[in-house]
Amino acid sequence: MSLAEARPEVAQTIPTGEVLVARARALAPKLRERAIQAERDRNIPRESIEDYLASGLIHTLQPKRWGGYESDHEVAFNIAIELGKSTCGSSAWCLNYLSDHACMLAHFPEEAQHDVWSRDRAACIATSAAPTGKVSLATGGYLLDGRWSWCSGLRHSQWIMIGGLVHREGQHHPDMRLFLVPVSELKQEDTWFCAGLRATGSNTSILDNVFVPEHRSVSFSTLREGHSPGSAVNTNPIYRTPFIAVHSYALLGPALGVARGGYEDFVKWTRQRYLTYTQLAIAQHVPVQIKVAEVGAQIDAAELLARRSFETARSDYTGISIEKRALLRRDWTYAMRLLRDAMDSLIKISGSSGLMEENSIQRCWRDVHAISSHVVMNWDVPAENFGRMEFGLGLNPTYPAF
Repeated sequence: MSLAEARPEVAQTIPTGEVLVARARALAPKLRERAIQAERDRNIPRESIEDYLASGLIHTLQPKRWGGYESDHEVAFNIAIELGKSTCGSSAWCLNYLSDHACMLAHFPEEAQHDVWSRDRAACIATSAAPTGKVSLATGGYLLDGRWSWCSGLRHSQWIMIGGLVHREGQHHPDMRLFLVPVSELKQEDTWFCAGLRATGSNTSILDNVFVPEHRSVSFSTLREGHSPGSAVNTNPIYRTPFIAVHSYALLGPALGVARGGYEDFVKWTRQRYLTYTQLAIAQHVPVQIKVAEVGAQIDAAELLARRSFETARSDYTGISIEKRALLRRDWTYAMRLLRDAMDSLIKISGSSGLMEENSIQRCWRDVHAISSHVVMNWDVPAENFGRMEFGLGLNPTYPAF
């Protein structure tokens, strides 16, 4: 049987972006109800994964050839915001990445896509992109050996994309690659004890010389430049964009939603609060009013930067210049910085009550900080590169993932 013959039928009805966002909005209250228990369990409830899959949201960025919807990146961003408004950042983070990882799989060779989606077109895929383990060349593929951390959603996934460096004779720089591995071929170690995103279950994968065939690997350089093997068969422009320049949205979306959810909860809560000794309504306290205005403006400014970034990217999805990449990376990371600062201000005016476990604000504060600490959201690297480009110095060559 050929790959084409084994491929699932293309979905007959493709939901609009508005319909998909509405489904995410309807799912958010369930995520909110489960948020505290999820943190206590350090794991997203299986019910949340099943609700997400039943909604079809995992297919948002999946190729139509495999039953997906091929929606725009901004649709996925809007979905992530709605999930984040639940104030369960862990759920928003992991569920959002299930659709984004389907988009990443679309960049792999056709045979790798077949390996996953011919068996289950709603397969869940985790990632651990940091090249912390060892990769060796082997006949017909590679051997992976060692430990890979930060595997968000691993407990609920059937596959994982693992990052690794391949050293080849005669090449001055290693080849950063992604390797597609069945979760059944690795061991999971419970290592995720973290201040933020506690329920993501981002545990450690341990691989003992696991063989990965050549077709289940892709060079990150091809994703970076928007000409991956998968883009030859998946021709929608969303699969032909410089990866880091556009896919930073996948980190910002959940954080923006969490910040909005935390802000809305704070306003609603503070309308009913009074100072203990004077019984003055806190909502009438001028410094609090001013700070709320500032926090709201920071969150809005972050979203406005993001919306402009989508417009900038869409103006030439398949040919984004280095200058535009530098601008996009500057804006994505600065938007994240705005959200982090906004949540810092919000927790400061929440008082001691804001730190209680049942108060969503402290969870939102921790989760936004956790997302902002991700290496892709590091402000200094994009800021340096943007400044270098402004002065005609070119990109810093020590940041090859750019």
